[in-house]
Amino acid sequence: MAHVPEGLDPTIQSRDIVFEADVQSVTPFLKLATVSHKGSAHKTFACDEGPTLGGLGSAPTPLMYFSAALAF
Repeated sequence: MAHVPEGLDPTIQSRDIVFEADVQSVTPFLKLATVSHKGSAHKTFACDEGPTLGGLGSAPTPLMYFSAALAF
C-alpha cells in the first residue's frame, strides 16, 4: 500500500498548525514579513500601499494578499 501523507491521513482526528511571523517596518507603509512553519520553510513577503494612500506602491497591498488567500 502506498504511503499516505500526514495531511491526508484520515485516522488523524485533529491537527495543530502553527506559523510564526516576523514583521519589519521599512517605511510607514512598506512592511517585510518573514513567515515560517516549525522553524523552517521561511518565506518573505513585501507589502505596501499605493501612492494615493501614502505608500510607494512598491509591493502588493494587504488587500491583494487577502484576496489571493481567499481564492486559494
